[in-house]
Amino acid sequence: MFFKFNGSGHTLWQWLFGIIASLGFLLYGLEAAWLSPTTKYLQSTESPLGYPLSKNAISWIGSINCFASAFFVIPFSYSADKFGRKWIVIATVTPSIISILLRLFVPNLIVLLVTRALVGIAGAGIFVVIPIYVRELCQTNLIGTIGSLGALLQNIGIVLMYLLGAYFDYYTMLWICLAFNVLMATMMIFAPESPAYLVKRGHIDKAYSTVAFLRGLNENNAVVKNEIEHIQLKEEEYKNIPKLGYREIFKNKSWRNGFIIMMLVWTTYGWNGALTIITYASVVLESTGSNINISPEIQSISFPVVSIIAAFTLTIVAERCGRKALHAGSYALSGFSFSLLGGAMLCQKLGYMIPDWLPITCMIIAVGMFSSGVRFEHKSQESYKRMDGGWHRRNFWLFPHLLKHLVFI
Repeated sequence: MFFKFNGSGHTLWQWLFGIIASLGFLLYGLEAAWLSPTTKYLQSTESPLGYPLSKNAISWIGSINCFASAFFVIPFSYSADKFGRKWIVIATVTPSIISILLRLFVPNLIVLLVTRALVGIAGAGIFVVIPIYVRELCQTNLIGTIGSLGALLQNIGIVLMYLLGAYFDYYTMLWICLAFNVLMATMMIFAPESPAYLVKRGHIDKAYSTVAFLRGLNENNAVVKNEIEHIQLKEEEYKNIPKLGYREIFKNKSWRNGFIIMMLVWTTYGWNGALTIITYASVVLESTGSNINISPEIQSISFPVVSIIAAFTLTIVAERCGRKALHAGSYALSGFSFSLLGGAMLCQKLGYMIPDWLPITCMIIAVGMFSSGVRFEHKSQESYKRMDGGWHRRNFWLFPHLLKHLVFI
């Protein structure tokens, strides 16, 4: 059984609160895909803004969230240490709730840009703080399993938004999104604080009771005692690590090479184009001129579905293929599919006929490769997080993560 109810404890609460916290990724998936089905409303004569938006305005709406995210990656990282993981996870929902309320009651272009920036701020917190919280909440053998739910829930959020866009109007979609946000924030109030954060702040007794609760054990159990001692040891190790700045990184050849490789990987991740397809899925599909008798909103559901399948496939073949081979193959197929898509659309523009299935097939391959291989460096980073409890307090990884948001613009 998943939860292992027996005399030696259980994992029910770890699963429950891990899933509740990971709902933040579902909320991000909803917002990441929101513009795709909404564009048709915003550019119609019956736009909720009172007038149809231009393509330039839609472009700004689609990119400003990433721009805002870039500037809040580092603040969220330090806030998690100062105020606690639990409360900052709740705080990540607040900008989204404000954003939805403004879109519902004050629909105009300036407000819409502000609300998308708020969504970007929430996204920065989701990707920085929730993995910290989940990692520190779970016992070692569950970190990978529960931590991987984030990617799954994000894709489920995208699927859900595409479905909502196909069957509901502008306002109904926002009310449903608001309900999800309020539900997560409410449930997180009842979640425990991270044991690692409690140890860091010197609340040892509270840390003992929290670990015992999460493991389904008595506070005097040896497992609980060993867990707290391990957390304390990690905290002491981190305190003794010398501070490392960018100047020291560039002075050391190995560190410099590693930093450059990381920058290249994250830059190509941001420039991949799959996120653009997800954001503008319906618009991109309409622009291909495909004659498939299925609405673009329904066709676009194939993208997150393929992402989910690709993510599951990755976990099976990753160790057998090796990271380098997986990266190289994914980039090659992704590049080939984008090249073929661009060539097909150019031929179409010049008056030549192309198969109706070709554009969507190319985009499916590109998105699938993004999920299975191009994003694999993010999973490698998750392994790094598990090795060192103090990972999130270092600046080394934050700059490439910030760059990822900037290059999308």
